[in-house]
Amino acid sequence: MASAASRLKSRFRGSLVGAVAGDCLGAPYECGTQLPEGGTLMSEVVKFMQNLGKNIDKEKGRKFAFTDDTAMARSVAASLIHCKGKYDARDMARRFSEEYLNEPFRGYGGNVIEILPALGDPCVKDIYSPAESQFNGKGSFGNGGGMRIAPVGLCSAENLDRVIEIARESTKLTHSNELGYNGAVLQACAVNFALHADPVTFNPDGFVESLLKVMGRVESDGVYSDKLKRMREMLKTDPTTDDVVEELGNEVIAHLSILSAVYSFLRCIQPVQGIPLENAMERTITYAISLDGDTDTIASMAGAIAGAFYGIEEVPKEWMGVCEGVDDAMEQADQLLDIMLGGD
Repeated sequence: MASAASRLKSRFRGSLVGAVAGDCLGAPYECGTQLPEGGTLMSEVVKFMQNLGKNIDKEKGRKFAFTDDTAMARSVAASLIHCKGKYDARDMARRFSEEYLNEPFRGYGGNVIEILPALGDPCVKDIYSPAESQFNGKGSFGNGGGMRIAPVGLCSAENLDRVIEIARESTKLTHSNELGYNGAVLQACAVNFALHADPVTFNPDGFVESLLKVMGRVESDGVYSDKLKRMREMLKTDPTTDDVVEELGNEVIAHLSILSAVYSFLRCIQPVQGIPLENAMERTITYAISLDGDTDTIASMAGAIAGAFYGIEEVPKEWMGVCEGVDDAMEQADQLLDIMLGGD
């Protein structure tokens, strides 16, 4: 029993730290990278990862800053911890607002900035109404729900319906479009399935099939299901990163980024040509960043899934020293685990 609890602790920590690391290490590449003639983004990211380890003494005291991805994810975790694993919309909304007002420089998107102050206003009767009013009542379908949802994926050992419900409802606080909140459901379930997967018998095709079953239940338009089916076929071949971006996307839009994070995790379980890194966790983040575009968010989501699968032991020690927010992620992971072990 103790060993099972120890493995779960490692995976909780791995997921939240993996999300932070992906965010911090992916952020420098989000606005584009000046590549040397004949170079590729993948080769540059590999070089960055390799030099990060070799030059760790030079990096001592330096922190790669986290973005709004981590700022909002820690608010999700803090609310779940405060509410003993339960979802309280008003509490979580207030934490989103306070986190933003305390540190507005974290790179929040313009659309969410419009509603974050209102989420902390006790006079707002319907806490979901600010998000519902955006885009002429259609709501946002950005990936802001998926980027912060990892703590929800950890929030239940056996009750998947609970994971789905909290992922959907908590995302609606800022993203009320079906594509936005269903993307967060997909990401939360990916974290949850990775958390409880057996690495010895793990089957990527079965993982995708489990996600397909979830999306078949929750979505009305089949957008994510169709992309998951294409992803399953892509895993049987070896597409270029350009092909992956064309099929799955690398944008701030939920359905054009979250699938890329899931694919990065599944693709990097095995060695990847062009990424000479033995550590699968390191491969995953490197590959996710190499997809370009919304690098911090895609790498953060991929890191959350991979960390839930591999555990904290596979997070490179260099990352632990140079990524801002790691200590808080470790503490929140332990607090979430204590609550979840207390039962649903």
